[in-house]
Amino acid sequence: MSATTRGAATLDDELAQWCLDGTERTFPYAALLAHLRTVGKHFLDPDLLERLAACRARHLDGAGTGTGVSAETGAGAGTFLGRFLDVVLDKHDDRYDYPSYTALELLRRPPSGDWRKLRHRRDRLVLLLLADLVDFERNALDGRPENPVEMLPDARVLDKRSRLAVRVMEPPALRVLAPGTVDPGTVAATPGRTCPGALADAVRATRSEDERLLLSASLQPVYVLHDEYLFLRVLQCFEATFTFMSGALAAAVRQLHGEEPGEAAPAVAAVADVLKESLPLFSLLATMQPESFRIFRQFTDGASAIQSEGYKTFESFCSTPLRARLDSAAFTSVPRVRAAALDGRETVQGTWHDVAASGWIKEADATAVRAAATQLESVHQRWKQTHYRLAVRMIGERTGTGSTDGVPYLEAVIANRLFPSLVRETTAA
Repeated sequence: MSATTRGAATLDDELAQWCLDGTERTFPYAALLAHLRTVGKHFLDPDLLERLAACRARHLDGAGTGTGVSAETGAGAGTFLGRFLDVVLDKHDDRYDYPSYTALELLRRPPSGDWRKLRHRRDRLVLLLLADLVDFERNALDGRPENPVEMLPDARVLDKRSRLAVRVMEPPALRVLAPGTVDPGTVAATPGRTCPGALADAVRATRSEDERLLLSASLQPVYVLHDEYLFLRVLQCFEATFTFMSGALAAAVRQLHGEEPGEAAPAVAAVADVLKESLPLFSLLATMQPESFRIFRQFTDGASAIQSEGYKTFESFCSTPLRARLDSAAFTSVPRVRAAALDGRETVQGTWHDVAASGWIKEADATAVRAAATQLESVHQRWKQTHYRLAVRMIGERTGTGSTDGVPYLEAVIANRLFPSLVRETTAA
């Protein structure tokens, strides 16, 4: 009997026992995740999936939430274990998509109207995700690789990944970790020079047990290739960033309507800064082995980043997209965001024009908002171009995941603008 077979048999015994007397806290998360990362979520045994579905039904009956599986949200939205099992069972339930692949339901947090609190939350999550990635890569570098382990990159690539992760971690570390953890002077002069192991240790020292479980539960690769760990953590970092950006722009709209409309400018500027800080994530993704990516993406069919509600929400808070874009796959893939835009969601561009026309905002404050929006537009154009170049390298002329257009789509949207009125003003000038 192979180690994988023995592990599956032990896991089945643990699940059977849990169904008799277990609680949410005693669920065998570690055993299930260890097995999942050994075989890949796409290849979980059908009998095991049925057992897990029964565990979910038993848990939800005990929690008084019923056992019906919603086609949109799954069965377990009310509890951590329920949401976790929804992610494990997404393919079994025929609900597999980008949010379930990236375990976004596990990572989401309640909304907040304060953009500074939202940034702190984003910074904290990005640090946790990337510190976990640094630990994963450095264990492999030290000869102690953890599953998934197939197609392990060479030592040079593993080391490079840790150093690139640090470049993304340094700015949020300066904002949320204890003073002295990262040297601001060094970061300003030569970003990425902080010791990866020391920074990961500092983040790990602040991690709660709930956060430890969250990190483990949110990493569910579809196959057994080492690079997919990196892929998932980077996608999750982007989604954490988009969530902050959407919330901060929503706050900017409220501030433009409020007593101090000039306070909108710092919120928009913070969005530009955080998006710029996230740019090295593309360099980190570029360390993936193209062949590894081509192999595991076979099993991600149905989960495409075009389904990212976070990104489209951010975009639609800047200005209302043109109807052609709203009717394209980019927005029909995210019907809730599309409906909000069609219903007249207020945007930064529209609101600042309205308050400027009414005389409600001072010219100096209007200029500051315009400058912040210009900065965001510039960073976003750079972000799209970098994304496009990476896609060309990784997938070339192949279609995107979920049979989307892939590279041609990314090339086509480079010309789009977040704030079209800025282009018109520049042209008129």
